[in-house]
Amino acid sequence: MREPLIPMIAYRTDVQEGERWIGHPTQPHGWFSLTHIAYRVASLPPEARLQFLRTLPDDLLPDEERRPTHIDHGSPRSANPFAAAAERFRVAAEDMERDLCFEMAYTTVTAAARIVARYDAAGSLSATNHLARILRQLGETAAAEALYQSVVDDAIHRGFPSVAGYALTGLGNLAIMRGNRPAQLEYYARALALSPVNTALESASRWGLMNHALATNSLPDALVHGWRAYDLSTSDEARAGILHNLASLAYRAHFVDEALAGLESALRLAGSSRIWLAIAATAAEVAGARKQTPLLLKLEEEGRRLAATALPFEHAQWLLGLATGWATSGIGVASDRFAKEALALAQRHEFHELTFQAESLLQKITVTVDNQDSIEKSATGETYLADSTRYGLARLLTVHS
Repeated sequence: MREPLIPMIAYRTDVQEGERWIGHPTQPHGWFSLTHIAYRVASLPPEARLQFLRTLPDDLLPDEERRPTHIDHGSPRSANPFAAAAERFRVAAEDMERDLCFEMAYTTVTAAARIVARYDAAGSLSATNHLARILRQLGETAAAEALYQSVVDDAIHRGFPSVAGYALTGLGNLAIMRGNRPAQLEYYARALALSPVNTALESASRWGLMNHALATNSLPDALVHGWRAYDLSTSDEARAGILHNLASLAYRAHFVDEALAGLESALRLAGSSRIWLAIAATAAEVAGARKQTPLLLKLEEEGRRLAATALPFEHAQWLLGLATGWATSGIGVASDRFAKEALALAQRHEFHELTFQAESLLQKITVTVDNQDSIEKSATGETYLADSTRYGLARLLTVHS
């Protein structure tokens, strides 16, 4: 496990692209303060830590009712003050991750792991899972894999199956990144086997199995696992992502109305610009298949406002989605304009896959584009769908109500 950066270096690393913070509701300076405090506590001798913690204003750390992910939420909160402090530092680190401050998050969670190490085995293993997740997001996949595997082995040996299950979902996420579908299926299935019913771990396991089904174009399995993950989720952000995934697969299977309804519901649930733009890119493509001009215009208007923030990849995705939607609906002029915008942005930031897609679309664009026959047809064998699949598709039409 690599050593964390000292707080000031972590801060400078995270905010080196200072323009992305313009207009952002949470400036990074507050994260630096919390990172510095966690680092300071962890550097103290154990006997001095508690005294230092008691000097901190209670409102400096996140609400103590919030608990971090990757823990056994069925177990009671530890009465140990070091375990409780470590959890609150980890909650703050998860907020840092959402703001893409991964180095400060890594430094903070490393401190939390040191603070809790002697007092709560499950909490220490959960913090190690958390470190692995941050490393994965930083692209240090080999180090993340080693940490996850160590947690699986140790947590099972010590009798913490839920913590081991979360580590397995982390290994499943790495398998997704590497395109290793057999490993992805194995890890998430093992996590589900360790998961108590109706828990966050079951939701995470089902989410992984849903994504495996999406990758293999298995609509029935995706619907079963996806709706179960949706029902177990307590986050609108997670629900929006699940609906996006299910609607995308429904669209690929030519269930266009169901896909469009699911995407519109996902847009209403999306709480962040990043998620909204990604969903809107798909929604624009599907709206074009139904020639839903008002929806395309609405997606353009709202997206222009959100894309003003520093999210170049999602911005380019959204532009390409609009270009595809207008092309499919037969409005070549609008399609050409958005495709050129997407291409310029993708080239500027060296998004190679998006660059290729935009160039390919520009080659195909004509004044009139009409592929309605191939888009609107029903899925082959629709009359032979299993009842569970019919129910899952029908629910996309009614989830907003």
